[in-house]
Amino acid sequence: MYRLIISEKPSVSASLAYCVGATEKISEGNTFYWSGNGYIVSNALGHLVGIGMPVDYGWEKWELDTLPLVPNKFGLFPLDGYSAQIKLLKKLMSRDDVTEVINACDAGREGECIFRYIYNYVGCTKPTKRLWISSLTDESIKQGMKNLLDGKEKDNLFEAGFTRAKADWILGMSLSRLYSIVNDDKHKIGRVKTPVLNIIASRDEAISAFTKRPFYKVVLENGAECENIYDTAEQAEAVRAKCSGKIAVVSSSKTEQKKENRPLLHSLTSLQQEANDVYGMTAADTLKSAQNLYEKKLLTYPRTDSSYISEDMIPLAESIVKCLADYDSERVKRLLEQGLSLDKRVVDNSKISDHHAIIPTNLIGRLYSTTLDENEQRVAKLVINRFLCALDKPYIYSETKYEFTVADEIFKLTVKTPIERGWKQYKLSEPTELDDNTEKVLSVLYSENATFVADNITVKQGETKPPKRFTESSLLAVMENIDRLIDDKELKGFVKERGLGTPATRASIIEELISAGYVERKKKQLVSTDYGRAFVASVPDNVKSAELTAHWEQVLSDIENGNGNADMLLDEIKNNVSEIVAVEKNRVNRTKVTRKVSVGNCPRCGNPVIENSKAFSCSAGRDKCGFFIYKTDKRIGRDYTAAEITELMANGKVTLKNCISSKGNKYSAVFSLEDTGKYVNLRLEEFVGGKKKKSA
Repeated sequence: MYRLIISEKPSVSASLAYCVGATEKISEGNTFYWSGNGYIVSNALGHLVGIGMPVDYGWEKWELDTLPLVPNKFGLFPLDGYSAQIKLLKKLMSRDDVTEVINACDAGREGECIFRYIYNYVGCTKPTKRLWISSLTDESIKQGMKNLLDGKEKDNLFEAGFTRAKADWILGMSLSRLYSIVNDDKHKIGRVKTPVLNIIASRDEAISAFTKRPFYKVVLENGAECENIYDTAEQAEAVRAKCSGKIAVVSSSKTEQKKENRPLLHSLTSLQQEANDVYGMTAADTLKSAQNLYEKKLLTYPRTDSSYISEDMIPLAESIVKCLADYDSERVKRLLEQGLSLDKRVVDNSKISDHHAIIPTNLIGRLYSTTLDENEQRVAKLVINRFLCALDKPYIYSETKYEFTVADEIFKLTVKTPIERGWKQYKLSEPTELDDNTEKVLSVLYSENATFVADNITVKQGETKPPKRFTESSLLAVMENIDRLIDDKELKGFVKERGLGTPATRASIIEELISAGYVERKKKQLVSTDYGRAFVASVPDNVKSAELTAHWEQVLSDIENGNGNADMLLDEIKNNVSEIVAVEKNRVNRTKVTRKVSVGNCPRCGNPVIENSKAFSCSAGRDKCGFFIYKTDKRIGRDYTAAEITELMANGKVTLKNCISSKGNKYSAVFSLEDTGKYVNLRLEEFVGGKKKKSA
């Protein structure tokens, strides 16, 4: 008899198989699984099954009258390209000698859905267990296998994940079709995606509307600045002249000892932020590298929103520090001698939900013997450094605030002097707090009521600065702290610890906005396009506000805890979408939001012919004209390009190269435009290269 283990990826299955003693690799066609010691180990490949597309429910035509799209019952459908793996898993689950199925997919909503979709799709009814771990080290796997959960313990987690998928489907599919139809262009709407676009667009609009204003400061030779800031150079120059050569009195001198606490351990979002700040890495690349390091057993589970470890991990943390001796022996020795700081800033059970912070594993000693690409090396370095910083002492410094009185004008200067650098000496992005001006006066100690001559006073010009463009780092910070943009007190409190989107999805949200043409990546900056700003401006406020997703997450969290009502949320979404559809159906004098470029003039009516996702069609629309040419032509075995259609519109003929016949042979030929008034075709006139057109 066997217990069947299913993970998300082949690499994870290999680790699991090794730990449970399933060492025999059995191949079946292009698929394989592991077997031995009473276990069978196989895997998904991410999502193999999903809730489908509108066409799966019979909505093939993109028409306003079909909206909103609300299936009577959501089904499960196999995703293209995974039939062989689904077939294998169905066969394994159906074996008479398999008595139990263990869900070893990633510990979270998405991992739960990946497994349950497959399990339900193949109709399996065998009892399930849940492997719930945050590390793929042998030790963690073996411990997890000893403490398997009953699969039913995660029913609410699946219900929350399934509800979110259905809610996202109703809103996203319905409104994406709605705005694609009314704009005659392909648009994408999402409960997280659209608010994020709105955040970026609002910032860019504020920058465009900003008017720079000059200002002037009067500065003493020691760097002290006049407390007044002036609008004109003349005002500042008058103060400079008044004070020059006069006696400066130290009217106040106050010194305090302060400390800057260690940084928190890395969550996925903070890791993505630092990787972007230090190395310019995208959030998607950081997640990919962290996932690879997790699968190579060097880091713990990356898709986490926690920055803490649990109390039972204290001995593990101590052993990991020792394992880092080869990474930085001097630093590790110093940490061990002074004692590790394992207080509430690091260890807090109450601030861990599914997963603890990202930390190195006790296999991190393999770092230099493991093949890593450049990004993986960078991410590993950031996680290790943050881990060691978090266990170090605070940065302690003295801060002296001076006030100088010169000719009735007050000048202020703050001096920071390090006492114990602690964790700060190792920080990658900010190795020191001290700027050049501060370093110059460190040797000059002013006592209260002391005097000196105020010589070499200068006027420095500055100008007001607009808000900064978003980088991925600063955008992730806003998404994580979205409560600051929410007025509703109840929702504000709820999303404070959750943010906009999940740590695992924020990177993909950014990439989707870029691929849709709504946002551009300009070096490290994220800038909304004219197309993106116009589109988000056309979307109702309740769809692009952060309050929407905050409310959803509130309900989903309640469902996860066994207190929420999934049907109520879905009904609410259906009603909201219906209202938006009704408004858009009745809208008059619409300005279409499109980035389409004309490929020529319509031979029927003279209006521009534009490129859509599936065809080249007249911009006058089907009702008024109806001219269109499908992009894909099976007769020639390829798609038409925009340049080819442009030539066809201009000349009535076009030469097409690299056509493929039904027998698989390549050819070139001249085609002419054939328009019956009802249908448009390209008619083969002659082959190019000596061949003659066969008679019909």
